[in-house]
Amino acid sequence: MAEQFLPGVPRPGHPPRPRVRNLAQHDIRDARARLRGTIYEDVTPDTRPREQYSPVQIVDFCLDLAEVMLASGADTRSVETAVVAVSTKWNLAPLDLDFSGSSVTIQYAPSDHPPLVKVRTVQSDGSDLDRLARANQIVDDLVHGERDMTSAVSALVAVLRLPSRWPSWLADVGLSVLGTSIAMQAGGGWRAGVGAFVLMFGIILSGRWLTGRGFPQFFVSGAQAAVASAIGTLAIWADVLTATGAATMVAALVVLLLPHVSLVTWAQDAISGFRAMAVARAFYIVLVIAAIVVGVPAGIAVLHWLSIEVDPSGIVLRPLPLWASLSLTVVSAAANCFVQQASARVIPVAVVFSVAAGAFLWELRHLGMPLLGATFIASVLLGVLSTIAAARMRTAVAAIAVPAFCGALLPGVAVSNALLNFMSGSSGAALDFVAAVSVALGIGAGLVLGGLVATPGARRALRRARRVTVHSVHNDTTAIPVLRDTGYDPGNGSVPRGHRPR
Repeated sequence: MAEQFLPGVPRPGHPPRPRVRNLAQHDIRDARARLRGTIYEDVTPDTRPREQYSPVQIVDFCLDLAEVMLASGADTRSVETAVVAVSTKWNLAPLDLDFSGSSVTIQYAPSDHPPLVKVRTVQSDGSDLDRLARANQIVDDLVHGERDMTSAVSALVAVLRLPSRWPSWLADVGLSVLGTSIAMQAGGGWRAGVGAFVLMFGIILSGRWLTGRGFPQFFVSGAQAAVASAIGTLAIWADVLTATGAATMVAALVVLLLPHVSLVTWAQDAISGFRAMAVARAFYIVLVIAAIVVGVPAGIAVLHWLSIEVDPSGIVLRPLPLWASLSLTVVSAAANCFVQQASARVIPVAVVFSVAAGAFLWELRHLGMPLLGATFIASVLLGVLSTIAAARMRTAVAAIAVPAFCGALLPGVAVSNALLNFMSGSSGAALDFVAAVSVALGIGAGLVLGGLVATPGARRALRRARRVTVHSVHNDTTAIPVLRDTGYDPGNGSVPRGHRPR
């Protein structure tokens, strides 16, 4: 009697037949609906007959990818787009994602198998734009069939093992230079700029010391704001700085104490419909702002108790002329690239876009438009430019947009006016400060709208950037695919390659 074999079980001596995990039409429609309006809108499942990755492998990779992107400063919409694009390419649907603020949950629930649910805790504070750009490149390679899972996992591990793009001392100097530029852009003069550099550098070191000893960020931010306002008041009392110079010096510190990247990503998440992430970010932002609002008058009150008082009432800030403001915008954008760990190749692009956004904002303000509206429109322009440039350079949009808006659109003058009101004891100072901070929300909204407007053009730019036309003596003009060197994958992606690309 012939030996019997169960259906689906490979016979001895016969390798398993490659299979393709087929997606139902409604699952494909769901994936395309979630990718509609993104740069990966046209992604299609890979139907080549080959060994398929298991659902556990794909879900684990998607969790790793989401963790890296969120920890590097990505907004939630970008993370969802990357995960859905990868899972759709690898024929894994339906896939449900849930972002709860401190964790990411992925559920794979096919109709013929038990559901698979995995959760990953994520620390999403801070940003590392170089790491985010490299993760974005891995996604781009996967979606366009230039990587398999083995290479992608190895490349992602290599990205995690890479040290920071710039040393910590250079990032500290860059943040201090950014404080100098903000103080001078608000009209504080060179003395206020020098004072902002020294004060910012000292605040950075003291904040790192306090954080290293377990103090929560709420108390650290409050103490830093109190010390800054006290030093500014002492500088006025001792005639070291004018009231205008002291206010701009302290305002530069307060602007940089604000979680401006979190403010922008909060606006992006709220507008894109990720309410749980928006609420989590909002809670952190409100705590930091509350600490600053309490800390600034606390420092002034301590000096008042010591009979040290100043009267800055009646002082009006006079912003710099356009040429000086744009010159400082160049310095601000370049310095912030080091602070946010951006790759060197995006620095010239970020600087040029920052100058364009700054000039546009200046023109809108001189036409009489309110600060919030002018900032929103300038952010839309910046979002359009950054989205198209990121597609051409195969990098993340945030890698260009974040240094650019920090260089040109942060509300230094508005915060300085609010601090002058604090020093003069105005009853509406807290409301003025909140109104100044709300400008950052306009930046986030403008970047979202600019990205939506520019995405169709970015998709076309990405398709053109991935192909090259060869002209030979035989008049062969056929477009051929090009596997671009991502700089960190030596064959299998296990270790970084030689010198890092700049």
